[in-house]
Amino acid sequence: MVRSMIRSLIYSLLVSLMMSIGLQSACAQQDSLRYPANDGDRMTCSVFIKSQRGDISGVCVLLNEAGSIKGAIVNEFGVTALDFTYNPDKDKVELNHVIAMLDKWYVRGVLREDIRQLLGQLRQGRDQYVDERYHITYQLVPIAEDKDLEDNNSEDNDTEEPTLQD
Repeated sequence: MVRSMIRSLIYSLLVSLMMSIGLQSACAQQDSLRYPANDGDRMTCSVFIKSQRGDISGVCVLLNEAGSIKGAIVNEFGVTALDFTYNPDKDKVELNHVIAMLDKWYVRGVLREDIRQLLGQLRQGRDQYVDERYHITYQLVPIAEDKDLEDNNSEDNDTEEPTLQD
């Protein structure tokens, strides 16, 4: 009798453990980065660019529009560090705008090649690219989307602002 109770307890603990592991992996897959492969797909993530001379961090937005990927990296202050267009068919990156600090002909070439490599890594499900030659690390981290927050924001727009009395 005691043995059967212990067996059933162990069995239920194992089942609970397996279910929690399954839920954790499902949540991890939900928060993973998804390359915007189809027209209209969008991906938003945090980006960290680390080099010997300094770091840039912010938000990276990628949008698939008519087969090409349009992207932008914006820092925490809302300043666009760079925006680019990637043509997956030609495997080519065009830099449309680069912040003045990085707008040098020799930096533009490195950025073009590194973004091309980073997007190639992203297509394969990897979230990081390391440029060994120039010792620059690019890392993308998914931003969790909170549906409840979006619902609250839409409800807030329906409320009236209080008026101040003179």
